[in-house]
Amino acid sequence: MRIIAILLLVGTVARAEHLGIHLEVQAQPDSGSIEKIVAGLTAKATSDREKALALHRYGMAHLIHFNGPVEEREEYVTDPLKLIGVYGYALCGNNSDAMAALYNTAGLRARTRSMPEHSVPEVWFDGKWNYIDTDMFGYVFLPDGRIASVDELTADPDLFVRQKQPPDPFYPFDQKPDMASVFRNVRPSKNYHPYAAGHMMNLGLRTGESATLYYRPQGRFLLTTIRPANMGIVYKDYWVQGPIRKGSLAGTDRPPAAYGNGLLEYKPDLRSAAFRAENPGLSGASAGDGQQPELVASKRGVAASATVRVNSPWVIAGLQNDLLDFDDDTDGAVVSGLFWRHAPEDETRLLLSVDEGRSWKQIWGNTGEHLGAVPFQVDVTRHVKGRYAYTLKFEWMDRAGSGKVGLEKLAVRTWVALSPMALPRVAAGHNEFHFTEAAVETFYHESRWERGERLADERLTNLEFEPKGSVLRQQDSNKAGVVEFELGPEAEVEEVKFSIRARANRTGEKVGVQLLLSEDQGNTWRELARFQSHPEHDVNYMWFNHRVNGHVLDGGRARVRVSIEGGGIEKVIANSAVRRSPRCASALKVTHTWLEGEKRRQFSRVLTNGDKYQLDGGSDIRNESLRFEVVAKP
Repeated sequence: MRIIAILLLVGTVARAEHLGIHLEVQAQPDSGSIEKIVAGLTAKATSDREKALALHRYGMAHLIHFNGPVEEREEYVTDPLKLIGVYGYALCGNNSDAMAALYNTAGLRARTRSMPEHSVPEVWFDGKWNYIDTDMFGYVFLPDGRIASVDELTADPDLFVRQKQPPDPFYPFDQKPDMASVFRNVRPSKNYHPYAAGHMMNLGLRTGESATLYYRPQGRFLLTTIRPANMGIVYKDYWVQGPIRKGSLAGTDRPPAAYGNGLLEYKPDLRSAAFRAENPGLSGASAGDGQQPELVASKRGVAASATVRVNSPWVIAGLQNDLLDFDDDTDGAVVSGLFWRHAPEDETRLLLSVDEGRSWKQIWGNTGEHLGAVPFQVDVTRHVKGRYAYTLKFEWMDRAGSGKVGLEKLAVRTWVALSPMALPRVAAGHNEFHFTEAAVETFYHESRWERGERLADERLTNLEFEPKGSVLRQQDSNKAGVVEFELGPEAEVEEVKFSIRARANRTGEKVGVQLLLSEDQGNTWRELARFQSHPEHDVNYMWFNHRVNGHVLDGGRARVRVSIEGGGIEKVIANSAVRRSPRCASALKVTHTWLEGEKRRQFSRVLTNGDKYQLDGGSDIRNESLRFEVVAKP
């Protein structure tokens, strides 16, 4: 079929550095946020039942059944936006947690039920609880046509095998007697607080930076640290191939359903005004002339530095080499270039931060015999895998004032894992794409106490870290424990997503959490939210979530307090959408690449905020990549 491309321009003024990049297509739900997903799927629903089943169908199309993912603490990721937009796979437990989040966002009560061999979601409609299994693809009808709850199935497990007109699909990968056995003689737990909700999907690109997003695996996925000692022989390629499932119902152009990858590349002109404007962490450095490095020290004997931040909405993942060694990942993040050094007394070094600049680690340096334009190529994958941002700091000292000490030909390459089911794609027939931008970027702020990573300016009251449980425990159980910290950064904050994971001191003990905010550096405080574990909640851990928007905060003056009674704090997430005005003129180019049969097609266009464009695609379409590239404006 002939391809027709029409660009509808609603503005002709080119933006500068491009932030909050977002592309959607009318034929797919917008996966930019959980709120957008739910709004799009439930807009035409006339009942809670219709809402729930629409979300169930979406979950089946966007989550592959696979072990993981795990980013830290050997705990499964539960954030629904990460599972849908970043990974595209989950096991029964975190699949159920993600579905509970979707149901809650739609205004429905939901919970996760767990038993020895399975975890499932329940959602409330028609005056009762309803078990809808988005992991195993099915649900069970009662004789009166209503959907069975978990408790109704534990009371009569053979309902699985007595279905006369089951729904479609109906547990296509399982024998129905096996499903019945899962529910037989069990007492499923009730988790009313099963998920975190702190992630944000904001993509920003600078001049000379690009993001190429692949709809099929490029060999890089985040290998979970939770797996059985006996890895089996029936599915012998399970851990080698990663999250790829032949029979999955997840949406894809061709089977098997699989994860995808993205490559973020940054190759700036260090002499340009764009680099200086878009990377504000430049100190004591200036542009060199043609006989000098691109960046040189401004003054003799004074330290110079340049800071470059990598920020991704997708998780950083490298190549898996030795699959028995979880640290043997490579080529997930590589920085290279030339670091000039003229005399033995000159200094050049490279440092890395994984906590937004609160601490630094030197990862490369040259103070030895190597002089001249010294090449470097540093693989930092093991430091940054499983994260979404990292910062590089280049430092040098021109002690003799030669003007030939500095940085040149910088290149930063970062591979990420992503869900192709959540990417906008070219489909057969008519496609209308809509491109928007927002002047915000994500500031990632979370505790990783088990790794020694604290919150910004963290202060503890009646709490101490317990390494065995990886939790902040109350020292005196009769008094509230408090963790206080600076929100950050020193900028206007448009939105904050808080997620707090608490753990009860004892099984069955109720936990209370209070979230407070100060906007004047701690002089006065106001309560944002007060949480209490649900009376029927019988799982020791719980997530509490709160979102602040509609009110701009000064991140440098704002402080946060989390107070807890009856338990400890395992994790705090306080991610922010930070306002940032584009600093220099540039243009954004988008390129779709896909196959129609065996013929490769490509469509490219330079876009401005609000543009719409249309593509008519042929048959047998297989999407290959979607590329965003920022180019300097002439």
